[in-house]
Amino acid sequence: MEALSRITNEELNQKIQFFVREERRITVEVLRLLREIERRLVYSELGYPSLFAYCTGGLGYSEAAASRRIEAMRAMREVVEIEKKIESGELSLSSVSQARVAIRAHERETKVKVSIEQKKSVMLKLSGLSKRAAEKVLAREVPVTLSARPVPQKQLATGDTRLTLDLTEEEMAVIEDLRRLQRKTQSTKDLMMNLARKEVAKKKRELGEASLVRESKQKVKVIAPLARKVLTPLAEGKASSGKNTRLFSAPVKRFAWRKAHGQCEFVSALGYRCEARNRLEFDHRKPVSHGGESSLQNIRILCREHNIFQAVQRLGAPVMARYLPGLGI
Repeated sequence: MEALSRITNEELNQKIQFFVREERRITVEVLRLLREIERRLVYSELGYPSLFAYCTGGLGYSEAAASRRIEAMRAMREVVEIEKKIESGELSLSSVSQARVAIRAHERETKVKVSIEQKKSVMLKLSGLSKRAAEKVLAREVPVTLSARPVPQKQLATGDTRLTLDLTEEEMAVIEDLRRLQRKTQSTKDLMMNLARKEVAKKKRELGEASLVRESKQKVKVIAPLARKVLTPLAEGKASSGKNTRLFSAPVKRFAWRKAHGQCEFVSALGYRCEARNRLEFDHRKPVSHGGESSLQNIRILCREHNIFQAVQRLGAPVMARYLPGLGI
């Protein structure tokens, strides 16, 4: 600070101009590195369930900063022309991220994929624009109705997340109707959370996973009796009777879920266990294509990313290429 106080205003301006250019150059280099890390699934090898988790947990970015960089990296992979625009400062990471979110919302609503040329056109039109001006361009180029727009969310200091949800008059009428039919006073948040919990419990039962409510009440004490029940010769025979089936029986899945405590079981070479507790899948330790059975000894819980990573390791990139669109593996 003392040295800076001695330089002239002109020198001060030159210094900051130089470092801003360096900052942009380094940012683009970070995006290139992230692109290669995603292509090689390096984050999976290190035990992270997603590139986002690697950026926040491994690199220390905030959630917002990680999202902007990941979105910009993927946009740069699709539209190579924007790389120089980002480096020059004509395109900000925020604008590129904003564009990708809008394009995805447009595709979901129209059920029509936006071509690379269209994406390129939209991205380049955002050059040099403010956030408000960029929003107007996106509303014109890739329009979406109110109900199809992404729900804005903000992480609060308490750790909670604030969602801003705009509902049409018809949508609000449905909520009011449901509240009336249930004949009990509850806020919109409580109403929606109760519906969400019921749907989660239903899906978990369908997948053979334990109910969240039941799991929290019974905790680990249910594991031992369940293990004894599932490990009987009869249950084991039923689980492995069909060598060619890819499906695990419900008792086997329930036991595997409780044994893993509802968490991905992948452990990196450094001993780091993946922390993912969503997008979990039942995986064959030995692939069915290699003679693996759908039995207790051959089941494990993996998140989607680590299931893909392990499949690439065991079956090879060419076989798994169709499941990895755009990664170039």
